Amino acid sequence: MSKKIIDRIYGLPFSLIILILLAKYLDLFIIPTWVLMVVICWGVFAFLAEALKNRKKKV
Repeated sequence: MSKKIIDRIYGLPFSLIILILLAKYLDLFIIPTWVLMVVICWGVFAFLAEALKNRKKKV
């Protein structure tokens, strides 16, 4: 079965958040704060979209 686009991007923001946080706080390279905010907003959107999808399945 092929995954839908939301299923593919659901885990990506969370792994990006972890990598960016590690790079930012270990001072591996300079990361602007806005990049972290974009990835966090992307993660929130993916989380809410998944929650709405699961809610519609239960009803």
